[in-house]
Amino acid sequence: MSKIDPAQLAGQVHVAAKAVFTELLRARPTESFYVFGLWTDDSLQFLHPMANSEEALTQQVRYYQEKVDPKYGITSSDASLRWSYGDWSGDCDEGGHFDGINDQLSEFFDLMCDADEDDEESENAFMDEINVLINAIASGLKRLDMDGFFGAGAARDKITLMIVGDLAPDFVEATVRALNPPAVLERYQQREKIDHHKKRN
Repeated sequence: MSKIDPAQLAGQVHVAAKAVFTELLRARPTESFYVFGLWTDDSLQFLHPMANSEEALTQQVRYYQEKVDPKYGITSSDASLRWSYGDWSGDCDEGGHFDGINDQLSEFFDLMCDADEDDEESENAFMDEINVLINAIASGLKRLDMDGFFGAGAARDKITLMIVGDLAPDFVEATVRALNPPAVLERYQQREKIDHHKKRN
């Protein structure tokens, strides 16, 4: 059994994400957001909400093209930066709605680290716990979507929900699949194919 109750964590993520993204939309009413996500790592040491808009993306691409690209001989574009979460408009939890969740995750990580690092059984148990909790986190975000928070139909198809961070690409795509309508997944996969093609050339 998880040291953090998965059902309780899902509920906390649902409440915290709703509060954060509501505040964000109120603060930036003229922007067209295309992604809402939660940022973590493969040890689940933290969880922070993130988002980006078409307007913020355009501004970031312009910055790279003017200030960064000339130094390195590269060409930044909408496609190359769209899913680069490190270039999004940042951690948006100014109200500290995820503080309680992060306190729990920090305690959980410390508890797991107290186990014998050379004990393969303990390490496997740790990874199993992380998978359970990641699924709970995704469930909380999915619940917010099922509330209709991100819209419906064509409006919903404009938005991608994600869990991002130092995570395996296959895992990231799996969460995109689990959290979004088929049209959103198809667009995400097509963008990835375009980006990979450019890198090869």
